[in-house]
Amino acid sequence: MKRYNKLFIATGAVALSAGLYTTVASAAGVTTSASANVITPMTIAEVTALDFGDVGVGALGGDVTLAPGGGRSVTAGDAEIIAGGSNTAGTFTITGQPTKAYTLTYPAAPVDISGGVGTMNVGSFTDNSLGVIPFGGTENFNVGATLTIGGGQAAGLYSNTYLLTVNYQ
Repeated sequence: MKRYNKLFIATGAVALSAGLYTTVASAAGVTTSASANVITPMTIAEVTALDFGDVGVGALGGDVTLAPGGGRSVTAGDAEIIAGGSNTAGTFTITGQPTKAYTLTYPAAPVDISGGVGTMNVGSFTDNSLGVIPFGGTENFNVGATLTIGGGQAAGLYSNTYLLTVNYQ
């Protein structure tokens, strides 16, 4: 009986070891590809600067809002819109890859404009952009904002620059 058990154990060991050393016959490979589409870089250019025109203010101060369409309105306090002068919304041109979406980014905090004596703030920027580059690859749009005038603000011409960025989404 001992001899039978030894033969059975030896046969089982050989069978198990044969299974461990067999080659895999189911391996496969594929030739594939990689690609990239380089798109037109975006550009933005100012055509017309944002200009609130002639404004006045009393002792309290106030806000004048210039809409992207160019219209002005007093939105707070005792600010005053003075006829004459040249108020215009900012006008910009974007070029880029047609049909691609984009975002505009304005300063997070109001921009100080200075001149005369002291400063005023420009913020709450708005625009009438499409958010998608048209089929022709170029879009023109307007920018408006709100001017905050301090009470008794000194007369003078106030100005400064601000950063407007455009990025593909």
